[in-house]
Amino acid sequence: MTAALAAGAELTLIGTTRLGARRFKAIVTDILHDHIVLDTAVDEVPSATDSLWGSAASFLHDGRVFDVSVTAGGGSRLKVSKPEGLATDDRRNGRRVVTSLPATLRKANLGSAVQAAYVVDLSVGGVRLLLEMDDATFGIDHEVDLVMGHITARAWVRHIASHDNPRLRYIGLEFAPLSADARRHLIDTIGSLRAGMHHWR
Repeated sequence: MTAALAAGAELTLIGTTRLGARRFKAIVTDILHDHIVLDTAVDEVPSATDSLWGSAASFLHDGRVFDVSVTAGGGSRLKVSKPEGLATDDRRNGRRVVTSLPATLRKANLGSAVQAAYVVDLSVGGVRLLLEMDDATFGIDHEVDLVMGHITARAWVRHIASHDNPRLRYIGLEFAPLSADARRHLIDTIGSLRAGMHHWR
């Protein structure tokens, strides 16, 4: 029987560095056809001089050990091969938690006025917002500065969709690499949302 892995799951990554074998807690941020993207949101990955990149590693999930190779990395992000015998659930609906928390955003580098928004759903990789805007306010691939509670993030606009109210739009944002502090607040918030507590952490 295979173990299903979904984005947002937490697992333990075991890899060998020059300092020896180390364990890192990691969050699955994306699952593609040939690799898995991990964010070591709890335990920082080694520095570039003591890197896991290019090494063999394994991770624990559902009581099983899966062997992988670390193919790329940057900051807290690691890309590992997708092991055989691992069933995955990469449906976007399974990744996100629904909420209506407040947020604010503006074009990056003080490029526009601050706008209020509501978070429609949230994941470790991005967020969907509902806000009042016209078609000229934001465009695809625009870079924005986002504030959600204690979380300050740079993000890119990836999707824009209409709303029943013609003054409103849904916009989907992909996070740039987050600071360690922002990642911890984000993961704490997602955990609280899944437990039914709708507030920023």
